[in-house]
Amino acid sequence: MRYFSKNKFNVFYTFCLSVFLISCNQDFNNKSDNILENEFLNKKADSLFSLGKIYSDDSLNQKKALELYYNSLKLYKQLGNKLKVANLYKWIGYSYDYLEDYPNVKKYHKKALKIYTKINNKKQSAIVFNNLGIAYTISGDLDSALIFYKKGIDLTEITRDTAEFIEIYQNMGIGFSNAGKYEKAIESNMKALRYCEEINYLSSIVSLNLNIAQDYNNMGDIDIAFSYCKKASEYIDSIDNPYSLASLYNTLGELYFVKENYIKANKNYKKTLEICIKSDYKRGMATAYSNLASIAVKERNFNYAEKYVNMSIDLESEINHIDGVIVSLLELAEIQYSQKYYNKALKQIQKAENLCHEKGLYDKLPDIYYQYYQLYKLLGEQKKALKFCENYYTIKDSLVGVKLKERIAEIEIKYQTEKHQQEIKLLNKENNIKTHKLKARNLLIFSLVLLVVIIIGIAYFFKQKAKQKLDKMGFEIQKYILQINDLSNGKTKACEINSKEFSEKHDLTERETEVLQLICEGKSNFDIGEEIFISTNTVKYHIKNIYLKLDVKNRVEARNIAM
Repeated sequence: MRYFSKNKFNVFYTFCLSVFLISCNQDFNNKSDNILENEFLNKKADSLFSLGKIYSDDSLNQKKALELYYNSLKLYKQLGNKLKVANLYKWIGYSYDYLEDYPNVKKYHKKALKIYTKINNKKQSAIVFNNLGIAYTISGDLDSALIFYKKGIDLTEITRDTAEFIEIYQNMGIGFSNAGKYEKAIESNMKALRYCEEINYLSSIVSLNLNIAQDYNNMGDIDIAFSYCKKASEYIDSIDNPYSLASLYNTLGELYFVKENYIKANKNYKKTLEICIKSDYKRGMATAYSNLASIAVKERNFNYAEKYVNMSIDLESEINHIDGVIVSLLELAEIQYSQKYYNKALKQIQKAENLCHEKGLYDKLPDIYYQYYQLYKLLGEQKKALKFCENYYTIKDSLVGVKLKERIAEIEIKYQTEKHQQEIKLLNKENNIKTHKLKARNLLIFSLVLLVVIIIGIAYFFKQKAKQKLDKMGFEIQKYILQINDLSNGKTKACEINSKEFSEKHDLTERETEVLQLICEGKSNFDIGEEIFISTNTVKYHIKNIYLKLDVKNRVEARNIAM
């Protein structure tokens, strides 16, 4: 009996032990399966993210990039990887930036910022603050932009990221300049300049001095503007950069143009053109031709003016810079109606308007309406002129409100007065034709002169007030939209660059050579920035200069030349 009980106990013990071991083994297998599944999901998410960045680098494939980003985002959220989720939010914001969808740019950068703040990643938080500042600057909300810029500066002072610190202050300067606050723009650029001088960042020293010169030029302090051009020229030989040299001569030309010293302005614009032709910089060539046309107009040499503007239009069209094409078409229209070629001028303005609507460049509409106004005024079609005048001021500054309506009413009264004077002239014509013609002519001349003075005064006042605000789209488009094609298959090919020989041949800086090498290795803008410790925006700046110097449009062409 005792034996039977002991044996029964042993069987029960063995059974329990077996159940426990089977349970532990099952739990171990489940955990192993979960680990393997998580690794698989993480690799899949990483692959989708990497492919999305390749599509994002090609500015024409942002929608495909967003699709891949969103798929990757779901997986990262499922895995609970906060850092990668934040990084994805930031890259989604970059894609919407390319698409100029700034509400979504703000939305996703703010989501990224929220996570970076929680995990105490100060470096990435500073970058996102800078990106938000840029988005609000483009949207015209300078007050909000400044809040984000200042928060970014506070973090860069902690992280000691000098490059990001310089970039934020430069962007603040752009924001202030666009808003017409030139003194504050100069203050921000000066802070960036001091840091550049401390680390001997020569290329930025040149560009910042030229930016400050432009701000002083806008303030009317031409002599001070010249002094900063002189400071820029002291470093220009050290950086051996044809783009910066062209920018220097172009700025000097603008200053001499403002001083009405057209001989020296013409000389500097021609130097700019020579440098751009030598380096095959078509955008610079187009600008130089446009500036030379302005001088020809001042000298009443309309044949040369038309020739230069047409050359500018051809170059802008060749590089698909539609914004520049529109500006040049309006310049050509002004030249033509100055010669009383009204029908030709009207066709140019209509071409510009069609391009504006076709490409969505609505910031150019005020300039187009102003040219319509000027043309119809010269044609004597007062109602049409008044209509475009009203459209011009309405778009230029929607905050004018009642004052705007009062000014337009004053102009309309003057037109009506002029009309009544013409009627009186017809009624009295039979009594004293010769005398009345003389009086009417004098009165008409006086009225037109007075009217033109008033209208020009009004236009100048509002143009100066809103000029930088409405021109922001042209600058930022240049900054943010980079055409990169043929990278959608995700394949990269390594290449070796003979740094010294290749750099001397194409005037590349050491940093630009380094960036080009990484491009050849198939790395994205974000990966390049991570590897050489600079921001993505700074990487884009270097890539832009590389494209200009190599005369290429995308990474494939750049890699082919380097190989």
